[in-house]
Amino acid sequence: WGHPCEMCPAQPHPCRRGFIPNVRTGACQDVDECQAIPGICQGGNCINTVGSFECKCPAGHKFNEVTQKCDDIDECSTIPGICDGGECSNTVSSYFCKCPPGFYTAPDGLKCIDVRPGYCFSSLTNGRCGNQLPQPLSKMQCCCDSGRCWSPGAATAPEMCPIRSTDEYRKLCIVAALLPARPDLPPGRPDVIPPPLLPGVYPPQQPEIVYPSRAPPPHVILPVNFTDYCQLFRHLCLNGRCIPTPGSYRCECNKGFQLDVRGECI
Repeated sequence: WGHPCEMCPAQPHPCRRGFIPNVRTGACQDVDECQAIPGICQGGNCINTVGSFECKCPAGHKFNEVTQKCDDIDECSTIPGICDGGECSNTVSSYFCKCPPGFYTAPDGLKCIDVRPGYCFSSLTNGRCGNQLPQPLSKMQCCCDSGRCWSPGAATAPEMCPIRSTDEYRKLCIVAALLPARPDLPPGRPDVIPPPLLPGVYPPQQPEIVYPSRAPPPHVILPVNFTDYCQLFRHLCLNGRCIPTPGSYRCECNKGFQLDVRGECI
């Protein structure tokens, strides 16, 4: 308007963010961002909401606010102490631990367990290890029961076992959850399975475990072919879908259900 020409003042937008005026009626209507914005929520499931949208990313992914896409989580660089004693390899949605010879992947998939047979000593007097047990035991079998020192071989000086209630002891000895007996477990199967891996929670919370004394922890070393817990335990993930992961599993819940703190669908 006017001479010389001036811009008119900007008109306030008649609708709040996430809404647009209807061409015919002028009333504010919701914008379906999933349809309107090309490439939004790539790699995930876009759900339109009133005035906005949600991006549901698959497990092992997180939503990137800048690119508006689902990015794979690199567990190897984000989880402290992952694959302790081995090498971590990131995969799409997950990861796996490559363990050196003489080590097995723990049931929770988060570390390498030393299963080399060695010498176990049941006494420690004035800093000297004594009373060597006759049978060869792994460090875990020795130190998590009644052993005080352990050595991987005759030519190697024995090392002290970690003191109970320390982080080092928990790291060595707490490897799987001992679940209560379940009537729906198939007969002849071990009733020891790791807790499910919750999406976005790494590592899973370790429960307190009381092992029976004078006996090695039950079912500590699982056979290599026991990796698919979904096939092994048919009762997992009620009201959802069981997804096997290295050394564990996770649940993807059916519509209308969500994960609780134990990783079960409620």
